[in-house]
Amino acid sequence: LYRNGKLAGKADMKLVREGERWVMSTEGNGTHGLARVLRASDREFVEGTIENGQFQPQRFEHDVSVAGIGNQWTALFDWANDTVTVEQGKKSWQMELSGKALDALSLKLEMQRRLRAREADMKFLLVDEDEIKEQEFKVLPSVMLETSLGCLETIPVERIRDPSSSRYTRAWHAPKLDYLTVRLEHGKLDGDHMEMRIAELQLQGEPYAPAAGCS
Repeated sequence: LYRNGKLAGKADMKLVREGERWVMSTEGNGTHGLARVLRASDREFVEGTIENGQFQPQRFEHDVSVAGIGNQWTALFDWANDTVTVEQGKKSWQMELSGKALDALSLKLEMQRRLRAREADMKFLLVDEDEIKEQEFKVLPSVMLETSLGCLETIPVERIRDPSSSRYTRAWHAPKLDYLTVRLEHGKLDGDHMEMRIAELQLQGEPYAPAAGCS
């Protein structure tokens, strides 16, 4: 993880199968600079099943902490009743799923599935603590990208925002790696630039051998 071109932290992402369930988790920590000073940490977890070829979350947990100040909440999905219940401390509230709202981790898996299936629909509903947000993306022409895993063909995907917004979000997905995100950029045109670059990869417990570079 980089902030304005300088190393700021590291994140580990795992996707494993446990019987009929799939579990995905991310754990990030500030290791350099301001992120280390502020003891920044970011942990997310989701478990669910595969239904009709799509990942269907059952439980999502979000836990972020900066300088000892945390934000934790849990989302419980009830697909039979088309609702999601969010619990935060002693408080809880319910929202409608509209048949397709997803948490942040499940949305990543659904993005990969749609890219793999070459689906044109890039609109998503995101469960974001106390609201359901609509997000829309556009797929850009493929580019060759230099990564720690070698030179990879990637499909860039960019979030569509209001023209007045200075924010941007772009992700590069590698078809060779089942459309895994190998780079992610997020920030403001007049502010901080955050970037995630893949460092290493294991598939079924075996290290992925890097290929040759683009040069």
